[in-house]
Amino acid sequence: MAARACGRGCAGWISQRRLRARRTGRGLACLGAASLLLGGGAQAVAAEEEAAEPGRRVSFGVERAREVPNDWIRAVVGVTEEDAESAQAAERVNLAMRWALERAAESEAVTSRSGGYHTQPVYHEGKLRRWRASQELVLESGDAQAMTALLGVLQSRMQLLSFVFSVSDAQRRSVEDGLVGEALAAFRARAELVRRGLEARGYAIDRIAIDTGAPGIPMPRMSMAMESRAAPAVPPAAEAGTSRIVVSVHGTIALE
Repeated sequence: MAARACGRGCAGWISQRRLRARRTGRGLACLGAASLLLGGGAQAVAAEEEAAEPGRRVSFGVERAREVPNDWIRAVVGVTEEDAESAQAAERVNLAMRWALERAAESEAVTSRSGGYHTQPVYHEGKLRRWRASQELVLESGDAQAMTALLGVLQSRMQLLSFVFSVSDAQRRSVEDGLVGEALAAFRARAELVRRGLEARGYAIDRIAIDTGAPGIPMPRMSMAMESRAAPAVPPAAEAGTSRIVVSVHGTIALE
């Protein structure tokens, strides 16, 4: 009997030891897996921190530019009248503007639209002496000959206020598209030069910005015929000239 009891007790003790060993093994395996996961996460964080180091980032910019002929004209003509009665001054301005719009409509190559209209009192020694009314007419065209011919007609009754050459929207977009490609190629070439110079394995573009810039304000080209009303029928002298279009690319690369 004692032998049987001892046999049963020994078998139970051995089973409990084996169960504890299996549990301990599973615990160690889980702990090892967790260590591997934590280790991999730490390595990823370290890699991100290394890539984010300011010393491994380089910022620079490049630009490409082109001189292009001006192919667009914007002219502004205006009329000003004064009278003791504001209604009379306004009426004469309206008549002149109606006449100018009719003449402009006869030129298919020129677009026209009415501009600002102003009526204001004129004082002298603190007293209201008369009223001044004025209005502008804006003309635009890509045909310099048609524009100057129309202005020669309009100057018989109106004053030429400004005459400006610029680059048309269509030509500007076309030139900018070409310059964007050239500027991006120059940026990549500069990035490769930086990589080789700093002996890096490679690089990645961290951020990049393309700036086509706002259209420059062209200076008006005016002749004496434009500034004086003494010879109103003389068309303005026109010289188109050129404009400079610039595209710049600025960015930051992260070296590997």
